[in-house]
Amino acid sequence: MNHDDGFHDDEYDFDDDGLDALPDDALQHLETQAIRATQQQAQYYEHDGPEFSHTRAQESDYGVADEGDDGEVYDLNNDIDAGGPTHWGAAPPQGFTENAQAIPETVNAVASQARYLGVPHDAMEVDEPPRRSQADPNQLLERIKKLEQEKARLNREVENEKAMLLKKSGETETARRRLEAANREHERRLQTLQQSHNETLAAQKAELERMRKEREQAQTNNMFLEHDLALEANKVRRTRSGVPIRPRQAAVPSPAATPRRQQKTLPLRDGFDDEDMVLVSPSKTRDRLKASTPKQANKRKRVAADQSPGAVLSLSESKSGAQEQVHILESLTPDLLRNLKQQDRRFELLNLLINYRCSSDGETRVFEALSQHTLPSEPEKKLSSLVYGELSACVLEHDVHELAKKICIVFLTLWDRCLSEKYYASFSLLLDAINLILAYEPCSTAIAITEKAVPIILATVDLVAFPIARACMKYTSSADLYSPAQEKINGEINVVKCLDLLHIIATSCLTSEDAITQFWQCIPIDFPLQLLRKAQPLDCISRMLHILRTSNLSDSIGPRVLTSFGLEQQEKRETDLLDRLTKLLSDIPEPIPNPSTPTTAPLSPNPSQILTLRLQILHLLTHFSTTPYGCTRLASLRYCIGRLIRFLDEQVTSLYTVPLSPTHELTAASINATMRLIFHLKTSVPTLDIKSKLSVIPGGNHKYLVALTRLAFSERLVLEQGIEKETVDAAYAILDAGLTPEEGEGLLQVFSSGGSV
Repeated sequence: MNHDDGFHDDEYDFDDDGLDALPDDALQHLETQAIRATQQQAQYYEHDGPEFSHTRAQESDYGVADEGDDGEVYDLNNDIDAGGPTHWGAAPPQGFTENAQAIPETVNAVASQARYLGVPHDAMEVDEPPRRSQADPNQLLERIKKLEQEKARLNREVENEKAMLLKKSGETETARRRLEAANREHERRLQTLQQSHNETLAAQKAELERMRKEREQAQTNNMFLEHDLALEANKVRRTRSGVPIRPRQAAVPSPAATPRRQQKTLPLRDGFDDEDMVLVSPSKTRDRLKASTPKQANKRKRVAADQSPGAVLSLSESKSGAQEQVHILESLTPDLLRNLKQQDRRFELLNLLINYRCSSDGETRVFEALSQHTLPSEPEKKLSSLVYGELSACVLEHDVHELAKKICIVFLTLWDRCLSEKYYASFSLLLDAINLILAYEPCSTAIAITEKAVPIILATVDLVAFPIARACMKYTSSADLYSPAQEKINGEINVVKCLDLLHIIATSCLTSEDAITQFWQCIPIDFPLQLLRKAQPLDCISRMLHILRTSNLSDSIGPRVLTSFGLEQQEKRETDLLDRLTKLLSDIPEPIPNPSTPTTAPLSPNPSQILTLRLQILHLLTHFSTTPYGCTRLASLRYCIGRLIRFLDEQVTSLYTVPLSPTHELTAASINATMRLIFHLKTSVPTLDIKSKLSVIPGGNHKYLVALTRLAFSERLVLEQGIEKETVDAAYAILDAGLTPEEGEGLLQVFSSGGSV
């Protein structure tokens, strides 16, 4: 508040008139204002999350603290000490700082005037001295800095969350668009497949109709040909027999005359005199109706006396029958004999198939066993009836190979139908029948059914092998392998027999380059990979290795991809296959145990079986290396050489750690095979650096030196018996080419005696 107190601007320039004009309480008012201005105002801050709120200043001994125009409280002493606002986000009123700084001077001026006027000193004392401010400006600045940093951090987190939300939104939109595109592509492919299926079905129906018409036409032609053949045979028979002889009336010979000598005919050689027989013309006898036994339906007896055998017996009939046989034999041509031979083979094939017995018991015939099975969709029809119905149409084929092919198609069609209806009990019988036909027929029959048979065999094997592979890769629980449904499937499907049939077809296709190429285009890449898992039965792995031997082509190994996929996809598949094969050199095959019955673990293969399998793998890799393409692929692989060196070192070490073991011969054979393969790769690919391939194997360089040095200085006696001289020479040649002179001298000092350690 402003009062007209009469003071001049100079605080020490006073006069009496000015002092007399002061009110009585002016001094008291000035003192109160001075004390109130210097008194610390209590201010409290409450922390509530990231923001701060201000509380009202508490009441002091001199009343309630002043508030600003906007209702916020300011701490005068703090503003004075810090030279700025005492709360976050607010500033003191304009002129507040300057007035606060001028307060001490005003107080001193008032005190001087009081002493001049004679005011006692006690009147200037107050009950309580002013308290100094307790706020530390440095702490407040540090607190403000921390709050600013916290605010900046929170702002960054908000921005990060916004960016993350935007990214997630974009990914969601991208995934949605991809899903829609995939759905459209799926629908398009489904429509294409449906259209292709409809076209194939229509073509098959048209083909069946055409074949039916051809069969009917062939039957009609055969009937005409048989009729014409009979007419021609009769005509030839009449022509070859000459002019028919008319019968003469026998003259009564005179008893006094010498009987006339009759013209001789062909001797009958039946023990009777020719004079006792009546010579009857063959043509007359042939034209006469032969006496035949009446049919049962007529119930007629022989009543005519002249129809008795004695009345019409004529030995000329035997003469004419023999002549007829001669004429028929003379009319046979080589083509006719060839057709008769083919027909005989047809009947031989059918007879063999009908009498073939099951491989399971060796007593029951295949068709008898098929009569005990029915499809779920047609329980009233036996499988044997379905086969007989299809075979009745196949018998009309004149070519025995075409007949065998159609019979195989009949059994494969029934197999496919059982597969679609999940009826697996009859698979063993169908396999027996197909194996019999393919063993009886040439390779061309197996090649002809490849496109039909291979997908069915693969689908059947997958029912057993695919769950084992998924459990081995931890995609499914091992308990699923021992569920009742899966054990029923495993008991009804013989995977080894299916793979044997696949091997027969593959080896048959080796007779034609186009056929074997088409065969391996039908095999997907995951089929051999899942059968080469260590959890698969040893017999299944061995059968798959035999089948893979047929895939060593001039430009590919294993399954072939279509040309449209490109060369890179083919090389990737080959790399996966060869890596899996070399990995089996260190993996120990063992079946997956049943988690519900851990005490009854399945039988694991013995060391002899494992070594036999690994030796088979080495032979397969060696077979791949016989072609320039396969040799280059093996040498370029990252892990192949290193794994071969590791396996070689393990086998050489086992000769000394387990001396004269039962598997000694297999161990020596595996050492010879491994060393031959490494040496062949080294000599066939001059750019191959074996040492550069050892870094992927822990301790690869050490294993390389130890294994090759032991072989190079081997004396092939007792513990090393069975190692071939070619193996020792190959190891020495590789060492000699890869070691420095200093390393070579060191090895000679170690093996100075010429024996290995």
